[in-house]
Amino acid sequence: MKILGILGSPDPRGGSAQLLLTALKAAEKEGLSTEVVRVYEREIKPCMGCIRNEEPKCKFPCIFEDYGKELLVKIYNSDGLILSTPIYWFGPSGPLKLLVDRMTCLENMISFGEPSYMEGKVVGVIAVGADAGAIFTGAYLITTLNSMGAIVPPWALAYSYKSKKAIFDKKAVMDALNIGILTAKTIKLLKGEKQELRYIQDEELYQKIKEEVIKTLELYPEEIYHEKRPFRRSSI
Repeated sequence: MKILGILGSPDPRGGSAQLLLTALKAAEKEGLSTEVVRVYEREIKPCMGCIRNEEPKCKFPCIFEDYGKELLVKIYNSDGLILSTPIYWFGPSGPLKLLVDRMTCLENMISFGEPSYMEGKVVGVIAVGADAGAIFTGAYLITTLNSMGAIVPPWALAYSYKSKKAIFDKKAVMDALNIGILTAKTIKLLKGEKQELRYIQDEELYQKIKEEVIKTLELYPEEIYHEKRPFRRSSI
């Protein structure tokens, strides 16, 4: 059983990465394997809208030979997805939006007599940014993925407005931790294992995973972030 973490930020150590890693480490505590991919790593071509044709060409794994196709194959082979993105004008980052559009080829398998290839995958969403728009961003992603057939577990959305300091936002970290746990437990439930789906407040696990993330990403101690620095609205 595997969860794919999709990082929608160009910063591999920023707040979006911090909370995504938090969620994935929590999922690993539940016994699932995880992998992180970054949408900014290589080119993802924009969707051409093949689904609109009378003879639809829109089918998995998409018409393009690019990084987007590689990610679509990874999505297909996963049991769950956790998407983490900075907030760009009330929505996800551009490359992540391109990938979501391209995921239409998974859903559109229904036009070829098969179920949506997104059906039954469990999804969670994380949004991070210094400006407003977290709920819009999260709602867009969750609504879209659910409309493709994905399953949304309880407590599936986490967000922080603390940007690069998201790992020091206790509520956001605890929420991200629960996304990982509940995504993993929902996957196991669908596989026939009895699970209790509830939000947990585990201080020991919170401290352990927080420290693991700080060490893995080689982040500065919290007090360094509180020094006076120029204000950057795009600090993601």
